[in-house]
Amino acid sequence: MIKTCKAALMVVALGLVLPGLSAHCQTMGKGAKAASESLKKDPPESQQEIEIRDVLIALEKAGGSKDAEKAGSLFAEDTLFIDQSGDETSGRAALRDRFTQLYKNAPLPLRGLHPEKTSFPAPNVALVVGVVSRKYDQDDLPATRFSMLLVKQGGRWLISQVTETVMQSAQTESHLHELSWLIGDWQVDKTDASARMNVEWAPGKKFIICKCILNKNGKDPQIDNQVIGWDPQNNNIVSWHFDSNGGFGSGTWAKRPGENQWTVNVAGVGADGSNTRASNVFTQKSGDAFVWQSIHRSLDGVAVTDTEALTVQRVKR
Repeated sequence: MIKTCKAALMVVALGLVLPGLSAHCQTMGKGAKAASESLKKDPPESQQEIEIRDVLIALEKAGGSKDAEKAGSLFAEDTLFIDQSGDETSGRAALRDRFTQLYKNAPLPLRGLHPEKTSFPAPNVALVVGVVSRKYDQDDLPATRFSMLLVKQGGRWLISQVTETVMQSAQTESHLHELSWLIGDWQVDKTDASARMNVEWAPGKKFIICKCILNKNGKDPQIDNQVIGWDPQNNNIVSWHFDSNGGFGSGTWAKRPGENQWTVNVAGVGADGSNTRASNVFTQKSGDAFVWQSIHRSLDGVAVTDTEALTVQRVKR
C-alpha cells in the first residue's frame, strides 16, 4: 500500500527592487539544483516504498515457484527469521536450507504478502507490517501477520529480520481449506454395496458438511452425516458424525507431514449402546480419487477386523 505523500506549501515573499529579485532567483536556482541532486541520491519515500514492494513481490514469486535459492538471495547475510511458532532461523544460509526443506517436504500453497504500513525509521532502513495469505483453490485467505525490517546495502534492499504471528481469526478457514479437495460428490461401487457421498462448505466456510448414503443389497439405505470443524483450544481439526440408526461419535484429524494422508481417530456410541473405536484413513491419490480404509477397529474393547481399502472416485458433473 503506497502511502500518499503530502506536499508542503512554501510561501516566498519577493522584494519589489529588481536587483534584489535577481539575486533571489540566482539563490533559488542553486537551491533547486541542490535539491535535484539530493533527490537523485535519495529517492522520495514513495519511490522507496515501490522498491520495498518489489522485494515482497520477488519473495512471493520465489515461494510460488519453490525457488529456495532466489528466496534466500532476498535476505541479508545476518538475517533473522522468527516463525509463528517462535522458532528462529539465523543467517541467510540457514534460512535458504529451511526454504529448501519446506519446498521439498510440503505442497505449500502460494503465499501472498500484503503490506499494510511501510515506514522509514532511519536512512536506508524500512519497516513493513502486513498480512501473509495462503491461496487455496480460488481463495486468498489471511494466515499470519508479519513484521519485516529491511536494510539497504550496496543499493539493494535486503530483508534483515522477519517475525510472523498467528492470526487467530483466520485459523478456521485456513486449516479447513487443507481439506478443500474433499468438496464435491464422490462414489464407490462394489458387487454387493455402493456408497455416495456429498461434501460441501457450510455457509461462512467455518464447517464442512458431509452426507453419505450407503446402499446394501436387500437393506434400507443407511445415511451418515458428518460435520468437520476446527478446535481452537486444541489446535486441530475435529469432526462429529451421526448415522440414521441412532449411532453417533466424534473424531480428531491428523495429517502426516509431507504426505497427502489424513488419519481420523474416531470414538463413538452405537445405537445399541456399544462403544466403538477406529482410525479412518484418507489417502489422496489425485484431485479425483482417494483411498479410504478403517483400521484399528474395536467394539466394546474387542478388536474387529480392518476393512478393505476402497478407492473412492469423484463424480464429475
